[in-house]
Amino acid sequence: MTAIHDAFVQVGAARDGLDPYLACARRRGMPTVLVEAPAYLGWRRKLRRKSFDVELAVPTPEDPRQVAAALHAARVVPALVLAGFERYADSAFRLAARERVAPWPHVGPAFRAHDKAGQRTALSRHAPGIRQPRYAHMRMDGTAARLRDGDGAREQEREQRWERWEGTAVTLREMTFPQVVKPVDGGGGLSVHLVRDESERRRALNEIATAANYGGAAFAGLLVEECVVGTEYSLQCLAWEGTAHVLSFCEKVVLTEEDGDLQGFRETGHIAVAAQHAPSMLKEVAQWCAEATGYLEGPFHIDLIDGAEGPYFLEMGFRLSGFGLVALVERATGLDWAEQAFAAHADRAEPARPNCDSPRRAVAQLIVTRPEQLARAEELAASDPRVRVEATPSAPGVHEFTEPDLASLAADRQRHAAILGKVQLEDDRIDRLRARLRHCAAGGQAG
Repeated sequence: MTAIHDAFVQVGAARDGLDPYLACARRRGMPTVLVEAPAYLGWRRKLRRKSFDVELAVPTPEDPRQVAAALHAARVVPALVLAGFERYADSAFRLAARERVAPWPHVGPAFRAHDKAGQRTALSRHAPGIRQPRYAHMRMDGTAARLRDGDGAREQEREQRWERWEGTAVTLREMTFPQVVKPVDGGGGLSVHLVRDESERRRALNEIATAANYGGAAFAGLLVEECVVGTEYSLQCLAWEGTAHVLSFCEKVVLTEEDGDLQGFRETGHIAVAAQHAPSMLKEVAQWCAEATGYLEGPFHIDLIDGAEGPYFLEMGFRLSGFGLVALVERATGLDWAEQAFAAHADRAEPARPNCDSPRRAVAQLIVTRPEQLARAEELAASDPRVRVEATPSAPGVHEFTEPDLASLAADRQRHAAILGKVQLEDDRIDRLRARLRHCAAGGQAG
């Protein structure tokens, strides 16, 4: 077997199908290698997603030791290792450090991609000026998909023990309802629940304790936080030599949806504008977040909610955003977020600056999950060329996979197989664009 040198290794496939790093690597003549769980490799092939030169099936891509062993067996010598999916971000950074290749050491010699609980702790310690919802962090038993609750504790005793985990709230009873319960290491809105009382919270805690993460593993822990009411926003950023560069600013549309007998969330719409139109305070937040987490180089995004007292930090991701945001950022700014990140890591190239003289232009997208949303979008598109509807390929049939494969794919089937298409919108007036986006989104349950 011939060795593959100077390869670009991507840990995890982008669930939106873009995989923008693939084109970046090929422009540089780098061999491309995708590492994924076996079942998802089969799933994306059925969807006819872009192929990498080498595709390696690894049972648990979140384990960098398994990934390193697979690369060694395939005689792949990486030059750059990046994550294509949030679930595997920490694995990619740890693998790069282990192999001593980019983005190590410039990302931070000892950098680890903090999960949601780690981010909250880092900001509390190093950026206490950033507001956070009051929360409690609860760990999971690493040997079983259940909360660490002692030796067979009864339900009431579990609740008392849950209250002892760390957070900005000393106990769960200090926190007001409604609350949000979510895994610390889930992605894409997976197993995030809105609860209105203790009974719903108990059901949500038990559901997450027995649910599976992407790839089929148990969640590592969970957060219970007070629900802040307001509009959600996100920042799309790139860190370079410790400085956070904000490329774009998005206003979100987040819908509630039924998830069994609980309420879940789906991040369905984004309105994007170039960074120069974002409030300057949010650019400071991006810098504080990068410094607090020790993230010196690479793409990242930050989710915030604008509550009654101002913006609250929700979470951040140390990678490119999914759900088509890379393409949306380019439409809003003219900048290729993936190419900027790849050039920083592979070429040691400073990020390009957006054209601050360009007129304000707003673009938006809607991820369609209900036929009613699709019908409203198609009605608009019939009379306005600035509204475009793109169909999504149908999900593969379950009969094409084994039962273990379907268990591994459960999270992907729940969060991504329901997507019917994507709607692209643009307008010179952001108020009109917002109204049209919300009109289409209202074909689903408003949130």
